[in-house]
Amino acid sequence: RVHKRIRYEAQFRYQSNWLYVMFAYLFVVFGTCFYIPWGVLSSGTLYGVVDWSDQDRPSKSGGLKLHMFLYIFIVVVAPLCTHTSLASALFAIYLHIATLGLVFALFSQINHLNEPSLESDMDSRTAKMSTPLSSSLSQSKRDPRLVESWAAAQVETSNNFASQSLFWHVLSNGLNHQIEHHLFPGLNHGHLHLISPVVRATCQEFGVTYKSYDTWRDLMEATLTWFDKLSVDDTLIAKN
Repeated sequence: RVHKRIRYEAQFRYQSNWLYVMFAYLFVVFGTCFYIPWGVLSSGTLYGVVDWSDQDRPSKSGGLKLHMFLYIFIVVVAPLCTHTSLASALFAIYLHIATLGLVFALFSQINHLNEPSLESDMDSRTAKMSTPLSSSLSQSKRDPRLVESWAAAQVETSNNFASQSLFWHVLSNGLNHQIEHHLFPGLNHGHLHLISPVVRATCQEFGVTYKSYDTWRDLMEATLTWFDKLSVDDTLIAKN
């Protein structure tokens, strides 16, 4: 469970344990590449939270179906047809899913899955501005145009970590500059650190929250804290 709007289920109580979180990520790539697209095609929403607004475009629905077909063929069918034994084929399939799952968790997911970032998604930003709390001092100083700004949303729903570290830059393939990566996805990751000071200064100038954690560990702890918070059934909290 990564968002408050996702309906609580019993198994989510285990995500307060970091070992369970890492175990889940050993399988999450299959869900990301097959189960989630299947859910989007069948329900027209992502997790029942975000509507698929352009599903009527043939290129979008057809592209998603093609993606699912190719994923199953390349990752599952091809190893089963080419390996000399079923055991080695299954191991190859699992190794692919598990390795990518951990890389996805440790260098991509942590850049978005924490409370400050998820509370800054577009729905939350719009809701905050429409409530009486939007008249508070902090909100009144904020340019209302930022609420629907694509660029501001990219910055405030992302995080950087260890932005001065060459080690983490190489190991994460530049994803330690996730904010700049989202703003300029076509820019080679080797140049992201060069534009980072300009992006940070621009955010400061226009009142956009720019989050950069000093270390990878700090960001990972923020992610695990968020998972722990969502491991509790919030409906029970509300009743109490």
